[in-house]
Amino acid sequence: MRTDLGSPLPGAHDKIAALRQRHAQVTASIDYHQGRLAEQTVQLGQLNRSRDVGDDGPAAVPEPAPVEAAMTDEDVRRAEDEMQQLERKKRALEDRVHAMSRDLSGLR
Repeated sequence: MRTDLGSPLPGAHDKIAALRQRHAQVTASIDYHQGRLAEQTVQLGQLNRSRDVGDDGPAAVPEPAPVEAAMTDEDVRRAEDEMQQLERKKRALEDRVHAMSRDLSGLR
């Protein structure tokens, strides 16, 4: 990027490179958290299905694959809390990525 006088802004190329690297890191982090969220959503769906089975028994709904150990209500609460934290982190990271994109487009 150049100023009105035609000389490059000091440190602009380094700043752009750093922002691009950070953007790549944040994007990778978002991808990771989205994957974790998808896994936990599947697990939560399996837990909800097993909880929805009524007096008809499990014949009406196929039983989910066995989990390592039976989950307690506390485990479910912890999983839900972790999912909410991941969703908050995801939203914060997405906001940062959008801000970095705006910064990058302003430097071009």
